[in-house]
Amino acid sequence: MSNAAERAYQSIRQRIMDGSFAPGTPLREEMLAGEIGVSRTPVRDALRRLLADGLVESTRNRGTFVAEITSDDLHEVYHLRATLEGFAASRAATRITAEEIAALERLADEMEALDSSGTDLEARTVRFHALNTEFHTVVVRAARSRRLEGMLGWAFQVPLVLLKQYRMQEWVNIARSNRQHRDIIEALAARNPEWAGLMMGAHLNATRPASLMAEMERKMAAFVHNEGQASP
Repeated sequence: MSNAAERAYQSIRQRIMDGSFAPGTPLREEMLAGEIGVSRTPVRDALRRLLADGLVESTRNRGTFVAEITSDDLHEVYHLRATLEGFAASRAATRITAEEIAALERLADEMEALDSSGTDLEARTVRFHALNTEFHTVVVRAARSRRLEGMLGWAFQVPLVLLKQYRMQEWVNIARSNRQHRDIIEALAARNPEWAGLMMGAHLNATRPASLMAEMERKMAAFVHNEGQASP
């Protein structure tokens, strides 16, 4: 990919991820080319790449637009992450370096500091998301598996605007989350694959937004009710 196409890709992707381009926003090649300072061809290449990433959609009638990500999509992301990152943490336990463990400790310290900071809820959400993503990225990279990095790369690409939508009214419990982060670090430092894998999977399941869990429970209750109605 050319430098211009890479620049266009990074620019558009960043605006999707930070919420500047909300779900459903049309992405017009000519407008984007003018804003980024490239021709339409690099923008077209960048949009194809974003389509493969699942961050944009394209239809004959609507053109190209930012993908709508539903609660079902987020359910799928959390389930896949719990499975794949659990495996990644298990591999990382026998491969992680002292420098990487120190990086995880630093990130955990910074996330814990947010809990007592005076910044507003939205600013803390943005900062926590960035630090938490970096924490999980360090663990995945420590697994030394390009396949795992590739499979999990898209799972980290949930736009922040959607995470804020599900978390703004239920600010993540940083203290609880970081107790789990410390458990993961301890398991990695102990070079214990089983412990590390279990801790990572449990952490991701425990930190799933409560609104998603409540919605899943509502769907399950409705399914059970309908099945009961259909029974002879």
